[in-house]
Amino acid sequence: MSQPEPTRPDVSGDDSTQQTDIVRDRQTLEAEMEVLREENRRLRDSYAHAKRATFRRTAVGFFAVGGLSLIAAFLFPALQTIFVAFAGTGVFAGIVTFYLTPERFVSASVSDTVFDTLADVEQHLVSELELQTETVYVPMASRPETNARLFVPQHVEYAVPDPEQLGELFVTSGAEAEQGISLPPTGDRLYTEFEQTMSGEFGSDPDAIATQLTAALSEQFELVEDTTIEIDDENRTASIAIDNPAFGDIHQLDHPVVSLLAVGFATGLDRPVTVDTRDDDRFSGVVTVSWDTLEQPSAQSDGVAARERETTPAPENS
Repeated sequence: MSQPEPTRPDVSGDDSTQQTDIVRDRQTLEAEMEVLREENRRLRDSYAHAKRATFRRTAVGFFAVGGLSLIAAFLFPALQTIFVAFAGTGVFAGIVTFYLTPERFVSASVSDTVFDTLADVEQHLVSELELQTETVYVPMASRPETNARLFVPQHVEYAVPDPEQLGELFVTSGAEAEQGISLPPTGDRLYTEFEQTMSGEFGSDPDAIATQLTAALSEQFELVEDTTIEIDDENRTASIAIDNPAFGDIHQLDHPVVSLLAVGFATGLDRPVTVDTRDDDRFSGVVTVSWDTLEQPSAQSDGVAARERETTPAPENS
């Protein structure tokens, strides 16, 4: 008597059920992601609308001050000149505020996140190449498209490369002591914007340079709340204490506040500078810019050539 053959379980139904569940889960996730995207867009639009409304209310306030001052000028003839001046100022401020309201607002957290990512990438590059922690900002007078470059040397005993060699990321030509990487500083374009809006000439001595740069940090760019300057002419250093800087920890590589100070000093003094940051109980941090031992490569070569000419005897006339 023949035995009945065992029957295999029908797994096709289970497979189709699992695939259906996967498709359903994927569709659910896509729907949830679309809801989140729409919510983010709505929040961004609401934030921008709130900021624009704030500017609009400020403009209306200026117009109100101007209108009330104009009315007061007719009610108090003795003070008519003063009230007319107030009226003109209020109306002018209202027009400027109304028409210069930004159309797009970027929150501070977004800016911090973008810079943190950039700083992490640069720091990872420095670590992978086993470079030094020293950062040298070199003025680029020969390259009008940039004010300075950030040079990170490979060796402890290093020499500053010629500015022409700093146009590339990897500095491998020349002497071994000049090897490292060259990066565009974050403060380079900030310095360009500062220079374009600056009234008068940029200073050439450390005191004037520090005063102008710290004013730009706190008043023009609003990257810090307050600063305190200390110049040490003997050691050729400038220490700038920083209160509540933007973009977080100033110890990060090429922090915008530190970078603007370094680029400004390198450009104003027309020589390479190094920077160091330290903590302080009284401030958020202290940035020290030093121009003690670094010289421009061209100046070094000129000095060597001059010394060679002095020590080389002149040929005798036959």
